[in-house]
Amino acid sequence: MLVGLAYLAFGIYVILHPVVGIVTFTLLLATLFFIEGIFSIIQFFQTRSAGGSVWFLLDGIITLLLGLFIYIHWPSSSAWAIGTLVGVSMITSGITRVMVSMTVRRLAAGLP
Repeated sequence: MLVGLAYLAFGIYVILHPVVGIVTFTLLLATLFFIEGIFSIIQFFQTRSAGGSVWFLLDGIITLLLGLFIYIHWPSSSAWAIGTLVGVSMITSGITRVMVSMTVRRLAAGLP
């Protein structure tokens, strides 16, 4: 829920201040990743007895490190961070949709 509120707050800020520029947006994105990483790691410790909870830890560590990496190299990270993250998001979405489509096709054909 807190990550969702952070997304909401940063989204409203960017909409209200579109002229602020890509440098500030990159800093906001780094802050968001930092917060999300911390909360994902906390979620792992709260659910570590559940199966698959290690994915929360892995996600949290990677997200936290990405946020820190953007911070450390800010403002020069503004040149690559946004494009790289959008590209990774598009690749992930594409792979997800291809895999779901293949599963639906297999199920529609009656295959296990």
